[in-house]
Amino acid sequence: MAERLRVATAELQRKQAKVGWFESAKYEDGTPVAYVAAINELGPHARPFMRPTIQERTQVWKAVGKQGAKRVINGEAGAGQMFEMLGLQASGDIAKTISSITTPPLSPRTIAARQAKMANGKTIGNLDKPLVETGLMINSLTYIVEDS
Repeated sequence: MAERLRVATAELQRKQAKVGWFESAKYEDGTPVAYVAAINELGPHARPFMRPTIQERTQVWKAVGKQGAKRVINGEAGAGQMFEMLGLQASGDIAKTISSITTPPLSPRTIAARQAKMANGKTIGNLDKPLVETGLMINSLTYIVEDS
């Protein structure tokens, strides 16, 4: 048992999950989605979604990690699988927060700009829904599992 614990601990320490927007996620004009997400999270008209999700869901993520670590120790799963579960849970939780944000409301100017885009054939979400214009930000939110 001690050897299995040592091996499992070493395996878990070699992996990590990262959640967010990665290099390949870009808007049509080449703007990185991560940049737009950071502005939405921290900018002058912030609509935070990462920090509140982290604050609200950390205990859930710890429980998922603990359950996964037990499975790794028992030989029922690999560390990669455990971090896949954790990344899937965290990215899903963040996406849920993004889709639920309604405040602060969009300005009339922003709504008018969205209407103009719609008139030009661009696909957008709800005209008055913050953080969901084209859906690219929420749809490109993902996770990766890699060696730490």
